[in-house]
Amino acid sequence: MYSGGRYPTKIIADDLPEDYIRIHSRFTWYMTGYLRTSGIVDMAYAWVKENHLFKDDRIYLSYSEPLRSERDRWGFNDIFNYDICICGSDIVDIVLAAEKYSGFDTSHVRVEIEAKRVWLRDNEPEEYERAVGTDRDIFELWIEKGYIDQKLLPDS
Repeated sequence: MYSGGRYPTKIIADDLPEDYIRIHSRFTWYMTGYLRTSGIVDMAYAWVKENHLFKDDRIYLSYSEPLRSERDRWGFNDIFNYDICICGSDIVDIVLAAEKYSGFDTSHVRVEIEAKRVWLRDNEPEEYERAVGTDRDIFELWIEKGYIDQKLLPDS
């Protein structure tokens, strides 16, 4: 556990409240850590058209104010006002945890995740077959395959 993402603390995982989930992200120096998922007030998902499912996709979280999206000078959307940005395979866990512990409506994020899944299916069929395998909602599939921490499921 680290304070400010840099300084070791004496806290251990068992000391954390239930709303903290274990994550691993390239955006935080390939660090494995824990993310608080209660108190989220806004969330955005940005995905890239590449030959893998979540590796370079990002989820932006704000605990204090709405996120702001602006086009940069090259025509790409930049997200502002976020407290943390996570990339990689923990995105589905983060969405489920935000629903459970923040009561946050993630429907707009789920729509974008579905768009990414469909894009991957249609444009990178070999990678899609390896990573997903079947043509259905990624949340249902990940839960069925046991990829999701059971504490994140709605009735647990």
